[in-house]
Amino acid sequence: MSKDKVHLARFVLDALDGQIVDSRTEGAQTPLISSVLLPDSKTRCKFAELLLQKGANVNCPDGSGRTALSHACEKGHLDAVKILVRNNADPEIVDAWGNSVLMYAAVAAHSPVVEFLVRAFKRLGLQIDRQNKVGNSAVEVAKFLGHAECVSALTHTTRKSREEEEEGGNAQTRQRWGSHRRWRGDQKYGII
Repeated sequence: MSKDKVHLARFVLDALDGQIVDSRTEGAQTPLISSVLLPDSKTRCKFAELLLQKGANVNCPDGSGRTALSHACEKGHLDAVKILVRNNADPEIVDAWGNSVLMYAAVAAHSPVVEFLVRAFKRLGLQIDRQNKVGNSAVEVAKFLGHAECVSALTHTTRKSREEEEEGGNAQTRQRWGSHRRWRGDQKYGII
Protein backbone atom coordinates (compact mmCIF):
# COMPACT_ATOMS: atom_id res chain seq x y z
CA MET A 1 0.00 0.00 0.00
CA SER A 2 2.97 2.30 0.00
CA LYS A 3 3.94 4.91 -2.57
CA ASP A 4 0.39 5.44 -3.83
CA LYS A 5 0.29 2.23 -5.90
CA VAL A 6 -3.50 2.11 -6.00
CA HIS A 7 -3.52 0.89 -9.60
CA LEU A 8 -1.40 -2.13 -8.63
CA ALA A 9 -3.59 -2.88 -5.64
CA ARG A 10 -6.67 -2.68 -7.86
CA PHE A 11 -5.02 -5.10 -10.32
CA VAL A 12 -4.19 -7.61 -7.57
CA LEU A 13 -7.68 -7.39 -6.05
CA ASP A 14 -9.27 -7.88 -9.47
CA ALA A 15 -6.98 -10.82 -10.29
CA LEU A 16 -7.82 -12.54 -7.03
CA ASP A 17 -11.51 -11.68 -7.36
CA GLY A 18 -11.41 -9.74 -4.07
CA GLN A 19 -10.53 -12.84 -2.03
CA ILE A 20 -7.91 -11.03 0.05
CA VAL A 21 -9.80 -7.90 1.08
CA ASP A 22 -10.33 -9.23 4.61
CA SER A 23 -7.10 -11.24 4.90
CA ARG A 24 -5.01 -10.69 8.01
CA THR A 25 -1.38 -10.02 8.83
CA GLU A 26 0.45 -11.79 11.65
CA GLY A 27 -0.94 -9.16 14.01
CA ALA A 28 -4.42 -9.95 12.65
CA GLN A 29 -4.59 -6.55 10.94
CA THR A 30 -6.76 -6.32 7.84
CA PRO A 31 -5.83 -4.38 4.68
CA LEU A 32 -8.54 -1.84 5.56
CA ILE A 33 -6.99 -1.23 8.97
CA SER A 34 -3.57 -0.89 7.34
CA SER A 35 -4.99 1.60 4.85
CA VAL A 36 -6.46 3.92 7.50
CA LEU A 37 -3.09 3.99 9.26
CA LEU A 38 -1.25 5.34 6.20
CA PRO A 39 0.31 8.76 6.90
CA ASP A 40 -0.63 10.45 3.62
CA SER A 41 -4.27 11.55 3.52
CA LYS A 42 -4.73 11.18 -0.23
CA THR A 43 -3.23 7.69 -0.31
CA ARG A 44 -5.11 6.66 2.84
CA CYS A 45 -8.45 7.66 1.33
CA LYS A 46 -7.75 6.05 -2.05
CA PHE A 47 -6.82 2.69 -0.51
CA ALA A 48 -9.71 2.71 1.97
CA GLU A 49 -12.22 3.52 -0.78
CA LEU A 50 -10.76 0.84 -3.06
CA LEU A 51 -10.92 -1.85 -0.39
CA LEU A 52 -14.48 -0.93 0.56
CA GLN A 53 -15.52 -0.95 -3.11
CA LYS A 54 -14.03 -4.45 -3.40
CA GLY A 55 -16.12 -5.67 -0.48
CA ALA A 56 -13.92 -5.25 2.59
CA ASN A 57 -15.84 -5.74 5.84
CA VAL A 58 -15.85 -2.26 7.39
CA ASN A 59 -16.35 -3.73 10.89
CA CYS A 60 -13.78 -6.55 10.67
CA PRO A 61 -11.73 -6.48 13.91
CA ASP A 62 -8.02 -7.09 14.39
CA GLY A 63 -6.59 -9.47 16.97
CA SER A 64 -7.43 -7.03 19.78
CA GLY A 65 -11.00 -6.51 18.67
CA ARG A 66 -10.26 -3.08 17.17
CA THR A 67 -11.83 -2.06 13.89
CA ALA A 68 -10.54 0.28 11.19
CA LEU A 69 -12.75 3.00 12.72
CA SER A 70 -11.07 2.54 16.10
CA HIS A 71 -7.60 2.93 14.57
CA ALA A 72 -8.63 5.94 12.44
CA CYS A 73 -10.08 7.64 15.54
CA GLU A 74 -6.91 7.07 17.54
CA LYS A 75 -4.78 8.55 14.76
CA GLY A 76 -7.15 11.49 14.25
CA HIS A 77 -7.65 10.70 10.57
CA LEU A 78 -11.00 12.43 10.15
CA ASP A 79 -10.98 11.80 6.40
CA ALA A 80 -10.79 8.04 6.99
CA VAL A 81 -13.38 8.22 9.78
CA LYS A 82 -15.83 9.89 7.39
CA ILE A 83 -15.23 7.25 4.70
CA LEU A 84 -15.76 4.44 7.19
CA VAL A 85 -18.92 6.02 8.62
CA ARG A 86 -20.27 6.53 5.10
CA ASN A 87 -19.75 2.79 4.61
CA ASN A 88 -21.68 1.81 7.75
CA ALA A 89 -18.90 1.47 10.31
CA ASP A 90 -20.35 0.66 13.73
CA PRO A 91 -19.11 3.06 16.44
CA GLU A 92 -20.48 0.83 19.21
CA ILE A 93 -18.04 -2.04 18.61
CA VAL A 94 -15.63 -2.23 21.54
CA ASP A 95 -12.21 -3.86 21.67
CA ALA A 96 -10.93 -6.55 24.04
CA TRP A 97 -10.59 -3.94 26.82
CA GLY A 98 -14.07 -2.51 26.31
CA ASN A 99 -12.78 0.70 24.69
CA SER A 100 -15.00 2.39 22.12
CA VAL A 101 -13.99 4.53 19.17
CA LEU A 102 -14.93 7.62 21.20
CA MET A 103 -12.48 6.50 23.89
CA TYR A 104 -9.60 6.30 21.42
CA ALA A 105 -10.38 9.69 19.87
CA ALA A 106 -10.75 11.33 23.30
CA VAL A 107 -7.53 9.84 24.70
CA ALA A 108 -5.55 11.14 21.73
CA ALA A 109 -7.24 14.58 21.98
CA HIS A 110 -8.74 14.45 18.50
CA SER A 111 -11.70 16.74 19.17
CA PRO A 112 -12.73 17.10 15.49
CA VAL A 113 -13.13 13.32 15.34
CA VAL A 114 -15.07 13.26 18.61
CA GLU A 115 -17.33 16.10 17.40
CA PHE A 116 -17.98 14.34 14.10
CA LEU A 117 -18.85 11.03 15.76
CA VAL A 118 -21.16 12.67 18.28
CA ARG A 119 -22.96 14.61 15.54
CA ALA A 120 -23.18 11.60 13.22
CA PHE A 121 -24.37 9.05 15.76
CA LYS A 122 -25.94 10.84 18.76
CA ARG A 123 -29.42 10.79 17.24
CA LEU A 124 -29.00 7.05 16.66
CA GLY A 125 -28.35 6.43 20.34
CA LEU A 126 -24.54 6.44 20.53
CA GLN A 127 -23.59 5.54 24.10
CA ILE A 128 -21.32 8.43 24.99
CA ASP A 129 -21.11 7.42 28.63
CA ARG A 130 -20.23 3.76 27.92
CA GLN A 131 -17.57 2.50 30.33
CA ASN A 132 -14.69 0.19 29.48
CA LYS A 133 -13.73 -2.88 31.50
CA VAL A 134 -12.01 -0.81 34.20
CA GLY A 135 -14.99 1.53 34.57
CA ASN A 136 -13.83 4.61 32.64
CA SER A 137 -15.84 6.46 30.01
CA ALA A 138 -14.54 8.66 27.20
CA VAL A 139 -15.69 11.77 29.11
CA GLU A 140 -13.90 10.73 32.31
CA VAL A 141 -10.66 9.94 30.49
CA ALA A 142 -10.78 13.19 28.48
CA LYS A 143 -11.28 15.13 31.74
CA PHE A 144 -8.44 13.26 33.45
CA LEU A 145 -6.06 13.95 30.55
CA GLY A 146 -7.10 17.60 30.30
CA HIS A 147 -8.58 17.37 26.80
CA ALA A 148 -11.12 20.16 27.24
CA GLU A 149 -12.25 20.28 23.60
CA CYS A 150 -13.06 16.56 23.70
CA VAL A 151 -14.93 16.95 26.99
CA SER A 152 -16.87 19.80 25.43
CA ALA A 153 -17.78 17.75 22.37
CA LEU A 154 -18.85 14.82 24.52
CA THR A 155 -20.88 16.85 27.00
CA HIS A 156 -22.20 19.48 24.58
CA THR A 157 -20.86 22.38 26.62
CA THR A 158 -20.03 25.35 24.49
CA ARG A 159 -16.57 26.81 24.27
CA LYS A 160 -17.90 30.13 25.58
CA SER A 161 -19.45 28.61 28.73
CA ARG A 162 -16.27 26.62 29.40
CA GLU A 163 -14.10 29.76 29.06
CA GLU A 164 -16.41 31.64 31.41
CA GLU A 165 -16.16 28.83 33.94
CA GLU A 166 -12.36 28.74 33.67
CA GLU A 167 -12.10 32.53 34.06
CA GLY A 168 -14.28 32.40 37.16
CA GLY A 169 -11.23 31.88 39.36
CA ASN A 170 -12.23 28.40 40.42
CA ALA A 171 -8.88 26.68 41.06
CA GLN A 172 -10.51 23.28 41.17
CA THR A 173 -12.01 23.81 37.70
CA ARG A 174 -8.67 24.95 36.28
CA GLN A 175 -6.99 21.90 37.76
CA ARG A 176 -9.66 19.62 36.32
CA TRP A 177 -9.29 21.07 32.80
CA GLY A 178 -5.58 21.63 32.60
CA SER A 179 -3.25 19.93 35.00
CA HIS A 180 -3.98 16.22 34.59
CA ARG A 181 -1.76 15.49 31.63
CA ARG A 182 -0.26 12.32 33.01
CA TRP A 183 -0.26 9.25 30.82
CA ARG A 184 0.92 5.90 32.06
CA GLY A 185 1.89 4.15 28.86
CA ASP A 186 2.49 0.85 30.61
CA GLN A 187 -1.21 0.75 31.44
CA LYS A 188 -2.50 2.21 28.19
CA TYR A 189 -5.45 -0.11 27.88
CA GLY A 190 -6.17 -0.17 31.59
CA ILE A 191 -6.92 3.51 32.05
CA ILE A 192 -8.64 4.14 28.79
